Amino acid sequence: MQNWLNLETYTTLELSLFGVGAFFWLMCYVFVIRSLFKYKFVGISAGVVGANIAWEFLWGFIFKQDMGFLIQIGYWGWFVLDCIIVWGIYKYGSKQVNDKIKPHFKFLFTYSIIGWLAVLYFFTDGFIYETTHIGANSAYAIQLLISVSCLIMFLNNPDEKGISYLAAWGRMLGSLFCGIMCTIHWKDNLWIPTMVVVYMVIDIYYIVLATKAIKKNGFYW
Repeated sequence: MQNWLNLETYTTLELSLFGVGAFFWLMCYVFVIRSLFKYKFVGISAGVVGANIAWEFLWGFIFKQDMGFLIQIGYWGWFVLDCIIVWGIYKYGSKQVNDKIKPHFKFLFTYSIIGWLAVLYFFTDGFIYETTHIGANSAYAIQLLISVSCLIMFLNNPDEKGISYLAAWGRMLGSLFCGIMCTIHWKDNLWIPTMVVVYMVIDIYYIVLATKAIKKNGFYW
């Protein structure tokens, strides 16, 4: 029988915190996909989706996390939902860029996936060893990129209905709960709590601006 949860290495609290974070990220993807089909706009920056799908492929199928099979199912769930977002980027992602970039958009996006696969593979298995065994070190580097690029996308498209307010809450809270878990478990790893603080400032600023936009344009979830 599969080891569903690794209660020898991780405490019930740690696994629960990570599970809550994983759930919020799944909900983020669901809201992004809902907006994708309803408004024909991808509410997460194309500039970071390549990194996201590369990370999820590597940690879903190449590098195995050690928290248990139940968490692995969550990693696979992230990947499957992100594949739909990648499809959306190919179909509608050029709406995020200006006319000069549009002719090159699909090539640049494809190259970003390939490039991130190489970078993250050797970050994890080569030049820098992934000490957390769950992909958190590289994930929080990408998280900062997500926060910055999504803020820029929102500032460039403040009235876009396809940018989900609830998806923004999902990704912020998802990374926060997972970050708390990592900080508790790997007490000597100061990289992750530092990244959590840095990205949280950006995401809180994003939420404040998005809340003001709701008062102006109405609520689009």
